[in-house]
Amino acid sequence: MMLTKKHWGLIGFVAVSLVFMLWLAGLLTWGKIRPGVLEAKKPEADRPFLTVVEVDIPLELPVLASVISETLTHLSTQVSGRVSQVYVEAGSQVKKGDPLVVLSAPEFQAKVAQAQAQAGQAQAQLTQITADYQRYQRLLKEGAVSPREFEVMAARYRAAQASLAQAQAQIKEAAAFRSYTVIRAPIRGVIAARPAAVGDLAQPGQSLVSLYDPAALQIEGEVNEEYCASLLPGTPVRLEVPAVGWQAQAKLKEIFPLSAPGSRTCKVRTEILNMGETSADQARKLTTSGSLPEPGIQNPKPKITLVPGMFARLYIPLGASRGLLIPKFAVRQVGQLAMVEVLTNGSPTRRQIKVGRQLGEQVEVLSGLRAGEKVILPEP
Repeated sequence: MMLTKKHWGLIGFVAVSLVFMLWLAGLLTWGKIRPGVLEAKKPEADRPFLTVVEVDIPLELPVLASVISETLTHLSTQVSGRVSQVYVEAGSQVKKGDPLVVLSAPEFQAKVAQAQAQAGQAQAQLTQITADYQRYQRLLKEGAVSPREFEVMAARYRAAQASLAQAQAQIKEAAAFRSYTVIRAPIRGVIAARPAAVGDLAQPGQSLVSLYDPAALQIEGEVNEEYCASLLPGTPVRLEVPAVGWQAQAKLKEIFPLSAPGSRTCKVRTEILNMGETSADQARKLTTSGSLPEPGIQNPKPKITLVPGMFARLYIPLGASRGLLIPKFAVRQVGQLAMVEVLTNGSPTRRQIKVGRQLGEQVEVLSGLRAGEKVILPEP
């Protein structure tokens, strides 16, 4: 019998279906990996690791705080006048004595000129009377004038001297008022705000420029009143400014004795911050010996700029507890899981852990690791 195209198509379909069923049954093995156990790669001899040790972990009370400036200064004028010149903008750095704002007050210049004219007149009168006084001294010796006449001349001479001194004092007073039209920087610092603009009418007490010294920053926070009684000046605290990743240690300088009725908190303030001191980058100091530096050691980092008003946290020590710390960079985040590589019987094993607080560049391990185990560090 002659096979048609229809018969050949049916035969091909049956053949393909048979091959597919055999492949599903596992009778055809090409393209598949044979079952078995692959030996895990062993870590290289020079791959860094650390031995987990139990250390003292400080218990701390977190306090919401802010960066403040001890020298934040609001400058105003002592005289009325219209702003004619502004030399600075917000963020400008200035030195002590630099002019910031100039007021146009021609009346003070006129008073200086008037005082100078009066002083010149008083000087001319004193010159004339001085010559007469000296002449009367000679005449008194010769007996040509009576002592009474000489006393009158002496009184005129002293009055002329007093008039000149008064005129000179008026010059200084007028010059002082004229100097008030130039607002100068009282300290070296950075301009925080400059509300004044050319053409504004400035009044005494009106803030024209604000500036602060970036080297005189502090952290200020409010502590629950139940902890206030136990705080003393000099208490060491840990500081953190999350926006710029800055952390440091400092001491409390001021503890305000009054409790705010609304929040039931008392205000605390640290000493001047040393911007050259930051928390240690401890993890990168690890060696293949597996030793872990004690928490609290500090190393310098690149300088970070803080400005008043930044959000900060202040951690007050409440004691210590024993626990495990590992470097933050040794923890790998896989989705919502925290994983580390642990050296077990000479082979790396990935293990899930539960982490707690972050202390500088280290994290607390709540579960998943035991003291004495070796954690493999990722290669840089």
